[in-house]
Amino acid sequence: MTDIALIGSRTFLFEKLFRELGASYQFLQAGILGSPFLPQYKMIMIPTGFANPQYSEILPALRRMRSKIADFVKKGGVLTVFGPMVTHHEYEWLPLKLKYFCELGQKNVVQSQHECCCLLCTSTPECDGYLLPGEGFEVVVRDEKNRAVLVAAKFGEGLIVATTVHEFPAARYINWALSKAKPAKI
Repeated sequence: MTDIALIGSRTFLFEKLFRELGASYQFLQAGILGSPFLPQYKMIMIPTGFANPQYSEILPALRRMRSKIADFVKKGGVLTVFGPMVTHHEYEWLPLKLKYFCELGQKNVVQSQHECCCLLCTSTPECDGYLLPGEGFEVVVRDEKNRAVLVAAKFGEGLIVATTVHEFPAARYINWALSKAKPAKI
């Protein structure tokens, strides 16, 4: 079992963060998704820019893997997804409805009591947009215009966390997510 699957392009910044935490990780590019030889993971992380072809080629694979992503979360995995960095995106590859609208800038945020608030390192994060969550999602962090910038949803035994925060997640969040998650296949 590997702790974290990072779906997207390899970045040394994520490697450094995961290594500092002592978390095992694997980078999964589009071509390998769906392989029966992949191990179980506790968390899947999809970084900022996943829907923008200038930054990533992963979106078609996410669409193709919709049912496997849903099964991963149902069985206890934690899915953490950042902003797509396109004008508008509907997360049709997620098992719950969610919409994104791009709007870059620093936000003054208000947090709820949900544990996943620990994703933020500051009360004024840089965000690349806001979210319109569908049924099942709880708004965890709102911007000054009362729009969601971090949402969470229980799905089966797992959790989906989506955010437009345009910063690395806090180490505390990764440790929290790994402690909550159960290993599952994607």
